Amino acid sequence: MHQLPYRSDRRQGGAVRPGAALAPMSRRALLLAAACGLPGLAGAQAAGYPQRPVRLVLGFPPGGATDNSARVVAQKMAEFLRQPIVVENKPGASGNIAAEAVARSAPDGYTLFYTTSTIHGINPNVFAKLPYDPVEDFEPVLYVSRTLLVLLTRNDLGAGSTDELIRLAKSRPGTLSYASAGPGSTQHLAGALFCRQAGIDALHVPYKGSSPALTDLMSGQVDFMIDTISASATFIRAGRLRALAVSGLDRSPALPQLPTIDAEGVKGYNVAAWGGFLVPKGTPAPIVQALNSAGNQALRSQEVVSRAAETGSELQGGTPEEFGKFIRRELASWKLAVAAAGVPKQ
Repeated sequence: MHQLPYRSDRRQGGAVRPGAALAPMSRRALLLAAACGLPGLAGAQAAGYPQRPVRLVLGFPPGGATDNSARVVAQKMAEFLRQPIVVENKPGASGNIAAEAVARSAPDGYTLFYTTSTIHGINPNVFAKLPYDPVEDFEPVLYVSRTLLVLLTRNDLGAGSTDELIRLAKSRPGTLSYASAGPGSTQHLAGALFCRQAGIDALHVPYKGSSPALTDLMSGQVDFMIDTISASATFIRAGRLRALAVSGLDRSPALPQLPTIDAEGVKGYNVAAWGGFLVPKGTPAPIVQALNSAGNQALRSQEVVSRAAETGSELQGGTPEEFGKFIRRELASWKLAVAAAGVPKQ
């Protein structure tokens, strides 16, 4: 594990002055250093990193499950980096606005991006044209967490299991409705895939985010929804929603009493949401490693572990290279899921 270089010592006139600032470096020089593998330039840029607050860009509104999870990890990372991490929410276009802003930012380590399975898995497969390249415009930093989804119904629907929900939907084709956090969202794709694999016809009702969708599900405006455990766990425990099954091939430690949708008869159904950190392409490797080290340390902290247990998230960690490979696999996997669910290009 790389140790974080919290401050640099710079020799001036035969004396060493701790914490001295490095000379400014142009973006062009930084890119050349990274591209040509010049350790002197890239290493010099990273030696005193970070010397000011780091900006964390989120593609979703504050207060949601993704926002809360990212903030918890970022707050702990800031302690290891010894600099604040300032969150900037840029919601809109399913996270594409934020992704584009980060892709165009200076690759100096002071812009960090929390991406998700929506932004770097689904969006490239449902949007005909994106303002960023999900692979070429970013450097992977850290795979943070994975969250299974849960099949939910309103309490008075009269379906106490996945099989009962499917039979009810088949008896009333086209009349049941399922909510999502918006067109092309994880919830939308998960719901569409469930309907297709279960052989049912249900109406998709998109919302502007998971919170309003869950609110209408609890009030009976829609019939069912597939959402992340992290977003819905509080309502499940409070008895405001009925949870039927989880979306992975194995049961979730957060809701061990629930079977999987696959085990309930919808064979092969396996969907999960995830999140992780990226930086703009060309960010020097030593800075990427410093962020990765801080992130891995944060994931081992008691505060983050406890929070993950509360929300049903499964912490991951690992190297930037492993996260990069994971993203490529996810892009291919969601492409197949989008095709199977028949979700059209937007």
